Amino acid sequence: QQAELALQEAIRIAQEANDHVCLQHCLSWLCVLEQKMFDSCVLLEHSVNKSLHFGLPYLASLGIQALVQQRAFAGKAASKLMDALKDSDLLHWKHSLSELIDISIAQKTAIWRLYGRSTMALQQAQTLLSMNSLEAVNVGVQQNNTESFAVVLCHLAELHAEQGFFAAASEILKHLKERFPPNSQHAQLWMLFDQKIQFERAMNDGRYHIADSLVAGITALNSTEGVYRKAIVLKAQNQMSEAHKLLQKLLIHCQKIKNTEMVISVLLSIAELYWRSSCHTIALPVLLQALALSREYSLQYLASETVLNLAFSQLILGIPEQALNILHMAIEPILAHGAVLDKGCAMFLVAKCQVASAASYAPQKKIEALESAISNLNEAKTYFAKVDCKEQLRDVLYFQARLFHTLGKTQERNKCAMLFRQLHQELPAHGVPLINAFK
Repeated sequence: QQAELALQEAIRIAQEANDHVCLQHCLSWLCVLEQKMFDSCVLLEHSVNKSLHFGLPYLASLGIQALVQQRAFAGKAASKLMDALKDSDLLHWKHSLSELIDISIAQKTAIWRLYGRSTMALQQAQTLLSMNSLEAVNVGVQQNNTESFAVVLCHLAELHAEQGFFAAASEILKHLKERFPPNSQHAQLWMLFDQKIQFERAMNDGRYHIADSLVAGITALNSTEGVYRKAIVLKAQNQMSEAHKLLQKLLIHCQKIKNTEMVISVLLSIAELYWRSSCHTIALPVLLQALALSREYSLQYLASETVLNLAFSQLILGIPEQALNILHMAIEPILAHGAVLDKGCAMFLVAKCQVASAASYAPQKKIEALESAISNLNEAKTYFAKVDCKEQLRDVLYFQARLFHTLGKTQERNKCAMLFRQLHQELPAHGVPLINAFK
């Protein structure tokens, strides 16, 4: 409210002085203040047009970048957004606006991640880092301590963690902590990413008590993320009714604030709760709703993940051949851009569908299908080992042991059985049937 009062006074004085440049700066600030209350696209478009008219490239470029951000959340095509950023980049280079070049690259990194293209996001992040030196100019004086660098380095840390390179992610976070101390302006960015990476590692390792202890820290930095992570922990601990209540409240909240990415993630988690409660048919409309949203908002990676979930539903409902058909639609983006855990889950699901389909095959064809499934399980095992996901490794080993037994390969079966037993003694069994757990 104080900022609005100051802005109103500035507008009044600028109007009295007939100062159009000052009015444009005021309009830019008005867009910033109003964007939390309603859709300020009209204001932003007006601001960009006027800024270009009065020869204010800095304001025009900021306006374009703000528009791109809003339209990315509104589900506009990536090609159009990148064209808009390309136009703003021309302004940056023409007028040597180096700060805005950094912001533009950081924004491209975030947009590619939003659309689920991790390879493109990684390329943009590396572009910004290679353009500018990360070394200190003088002792105790840091260069490039901007929000753009904090955003890019945070994304880089998470991208490395998703691929199982935890040591590299830790090094990046260590650098962030030195560059942006806890009491500095952009420290909360790396704090949130650090907590999220720790949370994922604890969940992968089956240490749910540690994951639960991290929820409070995540909630303090981002309440929506915190509630979602709490629901994930409750789901993993088989507290289904509590998890469902929390997810339903979060779904209503995210729909209200138009956080589509989180809405889809919540819908996928709700569908999983229905599977685990043996309500398979109820999960289907939830998944179809998630698929429609992810396609409408061009969130390709979430769309692929939803298709994997639909394939799993079809497997449970006894139509594995159909599940295998639709898996081919989703698996390529997952393997190209996905996290290692998602790649492992996808290959595990392919193997399950192959085994279920092989039941009706002729003997020779059945043997070929089972051997192909074992090969896919080996690939899944490699992915799960990379992120130290012991629960999933245990399930893969159990599945492989059964397949080797069916094929009469006693030595391989015994080896898998021994490794399974070692993991089974380490981990508590939650009593969930193997086929009812996709992730």
